[in-house]
Amino acid sequence: METSKQTRRTSLVVLAFAALTCAAARAEYRCDAPQAPEDQRACDLAKEGNADALRQFIQRTAPIYGLYYYDYVKPADLDRWEAAQKHADTVVGDAR
Repeated sequence: METSKQTRRTSLVVLAFAALTCAAARAEYRCDAPQAPEDQRACDLAKEGNADALRQFIQRTAPIYGLYYYDYVKPADLDRWEAAQKHADTVVGDAR
C-alpha cells in the first residue's frame, strides 16, 4: 500500500509539471523563431499587419493546428492595429 501512495504522488507531480510546462510553452511569442509552416504563415500575416487575415487563418485552421492568436501578436502590434482601426473609422465618419 505504501508503494502505491508513493507512485501516485510521483505521478501527480509529473502530471502537474507537464501541465505547467505546456502552459509556459503556449505563452511564448512564436514569431521569433517559427518552427512549422503554419507558424510561418501566421507570422507572415502578423508582420503584414493584417489582424483580420491572421484571425481568419487561425480560426480556419484551429481544428488542424490549434494555433493561438496571441502567440503571434505582441502588445505593441495590438496597439498599432487598434490605432489604425480608430483612424480608419474616423476617416470613414468624416467622409459621410
